[in-house]
Amino acid sequence: QKALLRLASIDDPIELCHEAKIERCRASRDMEDCAAFVQRVLVSCGHASLCDECIHECEVCPVCGVPLPNGSDDEFPLRLYDECYEANLVPEMYVDGLLGKIDGDHEQIAGVRRLHSLFDVSLEHNLVSLICHYVTDVCMDDRAVSTDPNSAFLLDAKVVIDWCRLRFKNVLTELQVIYNLTVVEMTNKLSILLKILSKLIGLANILEVFKSSRGTTSILLDSILKTKQ
Repeated sequence: QKALLRLASIDDPIELCHEAKIERCRASRDMEDCAAFVQRVLVSCGHASLCDECIHECEVCPVCGVPLPNGSDDEFPLRLYDECYEANLVPEMYVDGLLGKIDGDHEQIAGVRRLHSLFDVSLEHNLVSLICHYVTDVCMDDRAVSTDPNSAFLLDAKVVIDWCRLRFKNVLTELQVIYNLTVVEMTNKLSILLKILSKLIGLANILEVFKSSRGTTSILLDSILKTKQ
């Protein structure tokens, strides 16, 4: 519940991009950055810049120089994705050992998957409005730009459309399984069908936002609306 409340309380949807992006520890070790996977954020400044080990060894944030508190873990809460993982809402994306060996392209892919997972949680828990705001306030906002290639990729509308396409494909797979059942068996799946309908409505709402912003129709939206009917 705590993770869902945190997700629902997001005011600026660009935070989803920041939370999804893979961050590496920026603490210096032997003249090089530590580069371990960052799972926590510094309350004092809001940066996700130190790994769990370096958080207790550094005195200031390596990004902005703000002093770190000498408090409990409450001063270093988990990043949103990691909190959702601990709540069993999203899959584990990478562990430290693996992340340390992958290149920038894989980090970009991991960031997209993390963002998609946060969208999944939003869709499953009636927070579709958050994704709609991500479309209007981030993807469609020319001011929402980044010089970091991994962040810039997450700001692109294609990431949201690709997610909608993947979720719709999953819905069709679920429906195919149900439609292969007998009538009696189908009646026991009514609750699942209602949940699928809710997902279709959510996906349609998101694509309607794209339609109104761009003034163009969408084949994917038409397919979803037909399936919903």
